[in-house]
Amino acid sequence: MDLRGYSPQTIVAGTLIGGTLAAAVTYVYLTTKDAPEATPVIKVVPGLYNQGNTCYMNALLQGLASCPSFVGWLKSLKVERGGFVHHLGNLLGLLTEPATQTLHAQLIVESLAAHGWNITVGVEHDLYELFNVFVTTWEDELKASRKVLMNQSIENCRPEESSSDESSSGSVNGGVEKQGNTPTVNRKLLSFQTVASMARIDAGLRSPCVGLTATEFRCCNSTCGYRTVKYESFTVLTLTIPNSQMGTSTNTESLLRRYFCSEIIKDATCDKCKAADRKQHGFLKKHGIVKLPQTLMIRIERVGMLPNGSMKLSEHVHFGECLSLQDVCFRKNAKINQKAYEESNNIWQLPDGTSRVVGGAEETKARSSPIHPSTHSYGELGTNLALIDGGSFVAERRETQRYAYQLRAVSEHRGGPYSGHFVTYRRASAPNHHSWYYTSDAQVNRVPYSCVAACQSYMLFYERVRPHRLYDR
Repeated sequence: MDLRGYSPQTIVAGTLIGGTLAAAVTYVYLTTKDAPEATPVIKVVPGLYNQGNTCYMNALLQGLASCPSFVGWLKSLKVERGGFVHHLGNLLGLLTEPATQTLHAQLIVESLAAHGWNITVGVEHDLYELFNVFVTTWEDELKASRKVLMNQSIENCRPEESSSDESSSGSVNGGVEKQGNTPTVNRKLLSFQTVASMARIDAGLRSPCVGLTATEFRCCNSTCGYRTVKYESFTVLTLTIPNSQMGTSTNTESLLRRYFCSEIIKDATCDKCKAADRKQHGFLKKHGIVKLPQTLMIRIERVGMLPNGSMKLSEHVHFGECLSLQDVCFRKNAKINQKAYEESNNIWQLPDGTSRVVGGAEETKARSSPIHPSTHSYGELGTNLALIDGGSFVAERRETQRYAYQLRAVSEHRGGPYSGHFVTYRRASAPNHHSWYYTSDAQVNRVPYSCVAACQSYMLFYERVRPHRLYDR
């Protein structure tokens, strides 16, 4: 190229520009040639897209996914594909595994709509109310599965022809009576097998978050002996913050003791005393748990009613990573129960040191009792178990494991009584079950447990330490 027609300045400028372009092209080529693709970030706990104020649903799903027995129960169910239980089990299973993508709960919304539930996108709802919708929906779907399993069970329980022949031939020598074509012994065996099979089917379909409470009413007249018990199932225990503790911090143990405390109903007479025309003595009402759920869910009521409307209760409720329900359960030891009842009947209080008199005095202060020789320490529901009934420490320690629970997740509501945002702190699945994660829809961050303990708990998700034989950890 003839450069004699160009000025020296033009030549220098062209050289600089050309060199810059060549360097840029070379850089792009070298950085893109055989360059490995960006590795996607694997999240131990996947997030969930917010489809329009659906944070309450995302928070509930994260809490349920942190409970191994609940996820395992859903996996064990043989249900129709495309239903609510099927979609819920699939989504919770994905939330227990590391993933690179954010998940969504659109199929959950559509399956609930198929059952008549209108989950309006963009409208705020409550986490606890949605859980009740979940319970109602999966119970409706499992009714159909129960019918199918029952029919199959009855078919399998039919006696074989050989057994009938053998029983028939042995009826002369063995004295087995026959009714029609079926021997009596076979009819009894068939009835037993059918009932046992039905019990197994009901146990397999029952949700691990279902527990059973009992309310016992006893006449306070020691010579009467009247007693009646009423049973009631539950999926969530709702604890309220008493007015006396508003403005101060409290803990789940004290709220549980208050919820299951004894009551003396003074203005009442049992039918037995009425028939005998005896003096009115009242009832001792005792409330406790008789069947522990594998997945324990506790709700802290956060809305208080005022004359001019409702308000958000912001009191901090302390909760621990470990929880024992031993002191709010009915004991199997009848000797301890009877002794505690007699003592309680005399001093008008429960064996656990908490009581109230309906229509009478206010709550009594905690005192020592046969079951609890020492006073409760703050934040602990259990006591010195080596002193109970003079038993050995090892035996009592083994007994306490039956009532022990481990914290798996905590859901928190941020905002006022009518509007706000739900988030969930949850454990990761094994082998990362010692790590805690903050989940707010699609945002997921690992946090220390101190952040979890400082949150304003609304729903607590606990897992029983000693698993039931029907559930895999």
